[in-house]
Amino acid sequence: LRFTNDTTGDICNHARSRFIELVSKRTLVQFMGEFNDIAEQVHMNDESGFYKQRGVKIHSLEVTGYHCADKRTASVLQDIIQETTNRINRLQQQESENEVQLREIHGDIEEEKARSELLEIQAQNTSARAEMDGQAEAQRVRSFLESLSVAFPSMEIEKTIALWQTLRKEDALRTLSQGNAQLYFTPADANISIEKHTHE
Repeated sequence: LRFTNDTTGDICNHARSRFIELVSKRTLVQFMGEFNDIAEQVHMNDESGFYKQRGVKIHSLEVTGYHCADKRTASVLQDIIQETTNRINRLQQQESENEVQLREIHGDIEEEKARSELLEIQAQNTSARAEMDGQAEAQRVRSFLESLSVAFPSMEIEKTIALWQTLRKEDALRTLSQGNAQLYFTPADANISIEKHTHE
């Protein structure tokens, strides 16, 4: 009471003055992002001894609201806030679209991996099937040659192989005859000889 008759008003005026002093050293962007920190510095970093002289301890000081004194500045600030809000909305929309595209890309990658695995399995199965068919064919040839060597021990190997090839052609013709395929023979395949005769 030695310093003022209106302690409450005196404290408010001093805090407001300190706040204005600190705000004047900040840009608008800094103020909007740090006004709570500025409010804390008003009483935490006050070295004037103002509050101690009056036996007052400030526990907290908060900013509950603020507005621009100049209407034109307020309009510009509103435009800035609106543009910032729009930019944030656009960024969020773009992030959502990017997430959708990223999920689609991951889906395509998984699909391609599955397709590659399928092709690899099919190739392995085809190779295994071909190997089994080759082994079966080799066993048939071996059995045929062994049977002929027992039945006709004096038959030459070339004739034995030629006989096997003839029988295989017969099997092929029988298979083709069961379908709608058209077969064309060359003279070598049909064992046809063409002779030219001169008539006088």
